[in-house]
Amino acid sequence: MSVIPPREAPTVRDGADEERYTLGDASIADLPQKPSKARVAERGGGALPWMLLAVVVGAVIAGVLYVGLPMHARLRDLEAEHAKTLGEIATMRNIVDILKNDRDNSEAERDRLSSVLSQKQAELEAVSKAQEELGKKLQAEIKKGEVLVSAINGHLTVDVSDKILFNSGEAELNERGKEVLKSVGETLIKLDDKVLQVGGHTDALPITGKLTEVFASNWELSAARATNVVRFLQDEVKVPGERLVAAGFSQFRPAASNATPAGRHKNRRIEIALLPIPAKRK
Repeated sequence: MSVIPPREAPTVRDGADEERYTLGDASIADLPQKPSKARVAERGGGALPWMLLAVVVGAVIAGVLYVGLPMHARLRDLEAEHAKTLGEIATMRNIVDILKNDRDNSEAERDRLSSVLSQKQAELEAVSKAQEELGKKLQAEIKKGEVLVSAINGHLTVDVSDKILFNSGEAELNERGKEVLKSVGETLIKLDDKVLQVGGHTDALPITGKLTEVFASNWELSAARATNVVRFLQDEVKVPGERLVAAGFSQFRPAASNATPAGRHKNRRIEIALLPIPAKRK
């Protein structure tokens, strides 16, 4: 009877992560072995978290791009709209400033026109009052047609016949003429914003008689008579010299036709016209 020798017990070696079994002359360590769970964890298990992380990061990036890009575009649109709105606001402010300036100018022009209108009304009232006063003072002469007082658009004119002011063939004032001129001057001097232009007028007939000894033509005669009236108004009525003008018009501004004696009579006259005082030069 044969005896089977006992199998040797496996030998465990410290410090090595493997077991070696002896089976005859062959070593189990030399045979292919199934990896342990620890080795599987070391070799393949460590990649899974990284893959998950990559997936999460990719999802986050995709979400950011999906949401962020449209928001960024909308933000640009809002910024453009904001800039446009600011431009429109600036334009509206400029328009408001222009309208305010126009309003101020309109108010200033309105005030100026109101002041001019008030001044014109005052002038018209003063002229009307002077016309009424002369009408009372010279009522007799006006009825005879020797004096004509007229006011057109605020311009007062007093025409006095040469028969009242001068003796025939003379340029010096007579006494009756002085009385009439004094009444006229005392009324017109009150209109202190006016100039008294004294114009001498003749008819179209050439001068004759004694006048030819002093004057060469109707020009000289008309100017001399106007000058004598101005000197009387300044010396006797005390009208300031800067408010007086003497002008000779000869026969070239007739009041009526020179074809008839009545017309020529109207043309031989002294005309006192009220004119605005010219502005002083600076």
